[in-house]
Amino acid sequence: MVTLLLTRQPLTAAVWLSFGNGLILSDLRFTGTDERGNEYIKPVPPARFYTAIFLVVLAVLLLGLQVYLDFQK
Repeated sequence: MVTLLLTRQPLTAAVWLSFGNGLILSDLRFTGTDERGNEYIKPVPPARFYTAIFLVVLAVLLLGLQVYLDFQK
């Protein structure tokens, strides 16, 4: 990402950041312990799920913008 920013391609860096963070948020699972000491996987909160979807959609839109701008040159 630093290389993309140094080569003046911030839009491409934003695409990668948005897509990567969206994937991390959608797949990240936490475990908890119930009152009997058993471990279980906590459900993904809806806000985190919707944020992940938004970031992946944003990455696709930014990628479309990048392609459009590349064809304009």
